[in-house]
Amino acid sequence: MKRTLLAALLLLGLHSAQAAVFKDEGLQRLYEQGRLDELEREARKQSGGDALAALALTQVSSSDKAALDAAVAQAERCVEQHAQSAACQYALGSALGVKAQTGGTLAGMRLVGRIKDSFAKAIELDPQMFEARSALQMVYLIVPAIAGGSVDKAKQLESGVRDSQPEVAKLLRARLAAQDDRWDEAERELASVRLGEQRSFHNELLNAWGGLARKWLKDKNYTKARALFERLSQQLPQLAAPIYSLARVASQEGKHDEAIKLFERARALSGASSLPIDHRMAVSYQDLGDKDKARTLLQRFVQDKRANPGNLEDARKRLKELG
Repeated sequence: MKRTLLAALLLLGLHSAQAAVFKDEGLQRLYEQGRLDELEREARKQSGGDALAALALTQVSSSDKAALDAAVAQAERCVEQHAQSAACQYALGSALGVKAQTGGTLAGMRLVGRIKDSFAKAIELDPQMFEARSALQMVYLIVPAIAGGSVDKAKQLESGVRDSQPEVAKLLRARLAAQDDRWDEAERELASVRLGEQRSFHNELLNAWGGLARKWLKDKNYTKARALFERLSQQLPQLAAPIYSLARVASQEGKHDEAIKLFERARALSGASSLPIDHRMAVSYQDLGDKDKARTLLQRFVQDKRANPGNLEDARKRLKELG
């Protein structure tokens, strides 16, 4: 379960911002907010490394294999033309990372070296870019030692920012604790993180808490998960993720009417477009016996070019069952 959880976190992390990837403030803001269609339109108006990296990252989230291949090619061109751009290196590592996740075990293992090199180069070019540091740590923790994984190197990435970015270091320590099933320690580290005002850092903290909440939901500790996301929704009222997570808790508890209301509430908040709201709402409607509403939502979801492959597979299966 541990590696599955970490793999899910890696895939999630590649789809959301954790620190300033782009020097261009407009591109960075759109990326952090998950407004990928707008990011793509804006990037096409510009030139340079940031624009090319942005175009690659907008395609990384696509569920279409051709679009993902295009994202890799775009990121490779970005690196070729702007080798000293940390954004280009991060985009390449991200695109290759998603390709490794979706291409099967053997294909994924063949890409590990390039993924690590890309993220490491991004860190070298911009030591403050937490996206790359965070993603590289997860690669070291997910990949078996025989294929290049290393807990020691994952620890070094944390110690490297312990003084310069203490709040970031807490997140990295929490992940290391979770790797060893030290869940109480992971929770203490995350609870001690100061939010600050950076939207990008808020996204990373939500990702980290989400991983811990998955453990609680697996253990049917709904009370603890609900209390966490209620607190986060109060601290970050503009973001969709905490409300979406509350809806997921309600759904897990079988409280589908409550879940549907929370999903609708999340839909109106920032970052909603990157969440599989239609899929999860459809599951609740299906469990309530409303096949028509479930079918409509699932049909819309499978047409979403940015649908997560895991959710997409389940959605298609449910559509087939509904007829």
